[in-house]
Amino acid sequence: MNFIMFGRLGVAVRSAVQRIGGGSVVTQKDIDKTLREIRIAMLEADVSLSVIKTFLQKIQDQALGQNVMKSLRPDHLISKIVYDEMLSLVHNDPVQWTQNSSILIMGLQGSGKTTLCGKLAYMFKNQKFSTLLVSLDPYRPAAQTQLSVIANSIGVDVLPSLKGEDVYATARRALIKKSSYDYIIFDTAGRLHVDQELMQELIGLQALIQAKENLLVCDSLMGQSITDVAKSFSQLSLNGVALSKLDANHKSGIILSLKSLLNLPIKALGTGEKPQDFMQWDAKRVISRILDQGDITELVQKTTQLLSQENHAQQLARLQKGIFTLDDLVIQMNAMQKMGGLSSILKLIPGMGGILESLQGKDVSFKKEKAILSSMTPKERKDPRILDASRKKRIAKGSGTTVQDINQLLTRFMEMKKIFGKFPK
Repeated sequence: MNFIMFGRLGVAVRSAVQRIGGGSVVTQKDIDKTLREIRIAMLEADVSLSVIKTFLQKIQDQALGQNVMKSLRPDHLISKIVYDEMLSLVHNDPVQWTQNSSILIMGLQGSGKTTLCGKLAYMFKNQKFSTLLVSLDPYRPAAQTQLSVIANSIGVDVLPSLKGEDVYATARRALIKKSSYDYIIFDTAGRLHVDQELMQELIGLQALIQAKENLLVCDSLMGQSITDVAKSFSQLSLNGVALSKLDANHKSGIILSLKSLLNLPIKALGTGEKPQDFMQWDAKRVISRILDQGDITELVQKTTQLLSQENHAQQLARLQKGIFTLDDLVIQMNAMQKMGGLSSILKLIPGMGGILESLQGKDVSFKKEKAILSSMTPKERKDPRILDASRKKRIAKGSGTTVQDINQLLTRFMEMKKIFGKFPK
């Protein structure tokens, strides 16, 4: 259920705004109805009540009585105000990771600290930076083994563990290697709840490591209870929060509340189990996703990265030239499945939140589409404009589908062709 990370709130807000009339002035009636629906959507998404009240008041103050320019519809005007105000809730300076430094990862047990360490290391590796992963958790069974498995799977170094060594000795051993790596990421121990022993250990590690980044990892499924977790770590010097397990949480409202409640910037989002399921904080992209406006930047990045990894240099070059045929579509379908399936792609395309809702529980494995494409001749896949009624009937019979299925596939193909026309040259 990857799409639910940002889907439902965006669909609800989008629907509320689109119901605004087409007059030349935004009226109180327009505002009252729209804000009421947005308020319900935000409450259901677990946005803090204090944040909702301030947010809606600002929208009303800006929108009421606004004259709508001839080139701008009322719903577009409200959409822009909603976007701008939502952006102000979460805006902070762009995330910049200082090279040749240490990153200390902290949080409760089960919050996703170890997985986030792997995601960070994977990101740095793709940026051509060297990383050393270090486990400072000798207490949880297999914690050090888990980090080693992650490191080996993504091809980065991990500090070997020594039996009986305390966390401070391990940290000192890692710091000796600091000049050999661009980043050293320390994975600290967690507890089911914060106790004084854990806190004293973390205070000691902070003093020893002098990390440039001290990140608190929080499970997004905890919702507004995250504020209580953060308060329990208040004795520490924190300069950012990373949210995990957003792929399993349809209540994305915590993202909108967190900066106001904690006064700490969000620096990273964990959006799945795989190393690449990670989003470095970018306020504009996140708000676009929350408001169901898609994220073409990530779509292009994901596809480009996958094609590069699999040495599909020829197809990547074709996409960069704006060339996209039905043969390319077959390759893209296979790529989409490796990128998390159709749902994980559609969530990046503007306005697809409602469609994603309707796909739940349905077969989106492309079996029908592949059957249609395999029933076409090479000439037809190269130039679908030659597909007349007679050819479509033949293809439908050969693939066990209908002419309507073929027309729907061709429509989606043209939409994808437009999207891939945005590939960087």
